[in-house]
Parts: sequence; C-alpha cells; structure tokens
Amino acid sequence: MPSLVKPTPKHFTPVQETKEDLPFADLVKIDLSTYENGPEARKKLATELSNAMRTQGFFYVVNHGISEEEIQRQIDIGYTVITTTPTDEKRSLEGRMKQDGSYQGFKLRNYWTIDQGVKDQIEQYNWNRDLSLRTHPSTFEQFREETDALCRYVHTVVLYRLLTLFAISLDLPEDFFVKRHSYDVKDDSWFRYMMYFHDHNEDDMKKTQGVWLKGHCDFGSITMLFSQPMASLQLMDHKTKTWRWVKHVPGSMVINAGEMMEWWTGGYYKATIHRVCRPPADQRNQDRCGLFYFVVPNDDVKINTLLEESSVLRAAGVERRFEPGSEPTSEMYRRARISAYGVSDIFKGKGSGVQEEVVGGIKTKHYN
Repeated sequence: MPSLVKPTPKHFTPVQETKEDLPFADLVKIDLSTYENGPEARKKLATELSNAMRTQGFFYVVNHGISEEEIQRQIDIGYTVITTTPTDEKRSLEGRMKQDGSYQGFKLRNYWTIDQGVKDQIEQYNWNRDLSLRTHPSTFEQFREETDALCRYVHTVVLYRLLTLFAISLDLPEDFFVKRHSYDVKDDSWFRYMMYFHDHNEDDMKKTQGVWLKGHCDFGSITMLFSQPMASLQLMDHKTKTWRWVKHVPGSMVINAGEMMEWWTGGYYKATIHRVCRPPADQRNQDRCGLFYFVVPNDDVKINTLLEESSVLRAAGVERRFEPGSEPTSEMYRRARISAYGVSDIFKGKGSGVQEEVVGGIKTKHYN
C-alpha cells in the first residue's frame, strides 16, 4: 500500500512584507466564493472583471479553492527543483526556446539580455499540464502526483471560471473561451516555478535602472500568478502612465490578460504593460520564488476580434485586429514570441522608452 506521507521539500522562506510607503496599484478583488450562487452572481462578478480589465488590466482572485498552505508547499517544491537539481541534469532538460519556441524545461540564468549587456539572474522550470509529454528532473518526480492534481484544478476550475466570466462580460456564450482552452487539447500553456536571484551588482542595477525584467505585455490569453510577499512586480497605470507596485494579498492569485485576449477584444481589454524590479530596501539581498501559469489557447485556435460574436464590442466601436484570413494561430505566435524574447537585437543595446520589433509578422513592444 502506498505511503500517505508526502515527501518534504526544501523550505523557501519568503521575505517579510515591505514597510515602505510605495505607490501601490488599486486592484479589484474577484471573490470566486460567490461563483456558484447562480447567473446573477456570475453576472455581478463579470461586471467587476470588466471594470478591472478596463481600468488597471490586473486583478486579484480570492477564495479560489487553493489554501495558503498548498501554495506555500508548491513554492517549496519549486525552490527544491531549482536549487537542488544538479546542473548537468538541468542542462540535459533545458528548454529549447530559440530552436522550438517553447519554454518546456529549465531556463538557466544569463540567457536573456536585460539592457546594455546585463544578463538576467532568473531561473525557471517550466512544464506542460500534460506531465507525460516530457522527462522531468529527479527532484520533481517525487512531487509529481500532487502537482498534477494542482495543475488540473487551476486549469479546469479556476481558469475555466475566469474564462466564463470573461465571456459573460462580452455577451458571448459562457463556454466560448473555455472551448478554446480545452484541458485535453494540445497547446503549450506552461506552469512555471521561477526564482529571481538577487545576484545583480550595483553597476548592473545602474545600467538597467533597477529593472530585473524589462517592461512587456504577456502574449497569451491569461496569466495567473500566485501572489508573493516581495514587492517587485510593477504595472503601468492605464491613466497616469506611471509605474505602480502590485501589493501582496496572501493566498490570492494575480491575473492579467495577454495580447491574445487584447486581439479577441479589439483592445477593449488591454494587455497591461508590467515589469519586475529590484525590491525596496527592506526586502533586498533576498531571492524571489514564485508559481505561475501562462495560458495560451489551444494550438490551432485562430485569434481575431469578435465583432460578429460580441454585442459589447460592436457597441464599443472597436476595430478588427487582423484582416480575416490573416489572423495568426495560437501556436504560430507563441513560437515566434518565445524564440525572439530576450535574445533579439533589441535587447542588446541601450534601451530608452518604447522599443518595437516585428515578431511573427506582428509588431510587438518592449518598455524601459
């Protein structure tokens, strides 16, 4: 009979919340505890979601069904995988970002250029929700069963509920986005353990103006981040065009839309610019460890503005993003974005303001 005792991962001790008076973003909280209370309750949540997407483009999700203890255990598992997997094993399981446009596997430090030749100090382990698709590190295998259960819950419960609310807010059939993000259909959505190591020296921080990861928009449909105590994530305020910090809300998920959701809505919901920066002084000289889910539609889904389908978008007078027949598939754009990010010429020189490049035939921007 299998043991009911779970293996103990190496513990990651998060920083204490900052006491500095930072300009935090005022983000909406979507409380999913009311989701099952009927159509009116879901409509109310959809209205709150729409307000969040039309103002800041980020929002919190609370009462999603995953406990703080489960979240901390996953952070510990990620810490174990990233810090105890032998380097040779990591290299044998390294993701083929440039070659295949896929993050699946490890991304080691110093792969990306942030600015002026400064390399990143970010390490990741990325995996598809279908854990059978590839070999995993030995340090991950002992936690595989519980991580698989978490992946399924995040996708088929939390994500599906959010996608349903997105659909309701746009006057679409409730399952419109769910059908295009089927759990059992192939796509390259990826879960990620990610660590930001604090190893940048002062000269590097001067060159990047304290930026650990350059301002950008995510390219998928939805990004889900389990909230972290370290104040490091910043978003660009839609109205003031200033950077605002994202405050830690224990046990919550931080949600933002990516470019593919922006295309579907013709810019009615925007992919918000965000970046990762050196934390305030009382949180420095410590590492940041997190769990993410980057969601893209199923591979063969073509994304264009839903003018025929959505009365909300027609009333808003949005414009179609692509000429019919020229819209990209999810797989096409995902491969192009991943293969170019952080290694194209745009990242190598001195950056100032907004920088543009064409990726997969589509203009994309990066922000300092």
